[in-house]
Amino acid sequence: MYEQLLDEAVANGLTVIEKYPFESARIRGLCCDDTIAISAQVDTAAERTVVLCEELTHALHSYGNILHDGRMERRTQERIFDRLVGLGGLVKASAAGCRETWEFAEFFGVPERFFNNVMENYRERYGVMKKIKSGGEEFVLSFEPTFRIRKLCTTRHKQKMIRKERAV
Repeated sequence: MYEQLLDEAVANGLTVIEKYPFESARIRGLCCDDTIAISAQVDTAAERTVVLCEELTHALHSYGNILHDGRMERRTQERIFDRLVGLGGLVKASAAGCRETWEFAEFFGVPERFFNNVMENYRERYGVMKKIKSGGEEFVLSFEPTFRIRKLCTTRHKQKMIRKERAV
């Protein structure tokens, strides 16, 4: 995913400086004009992916000084969550066998802390559960009390199942 983000940055005329020596350890990444800098202290690929995605999102969707604009920052975070994980991505990860938080984080190539933030955001945005379509099928994602994904059966599929049960 990191390489895709780098390619997108270049395609949009942005320069990415990796391992920039910021004086403050608190700065993980920065976007200014047409340049994105990623701190040298960001040492894992998963963290670099998140930082680059955040700065790329700022570069493409923000304008002006947003340091004190909480709404703009929240919108940016939600775009990042949807891009790096997404509801459809949760379905794919579950189908691939992910059950634990660390497995989902590893599947998406993001830090576990970031994945926990994604799930908390989805609970806030969608409430207890969310119904989605993915790959032509319908699923219900439950966020409370624990995260679960259930596949919905269509009426036609239910009728086939009932016929099979009666035949037995």
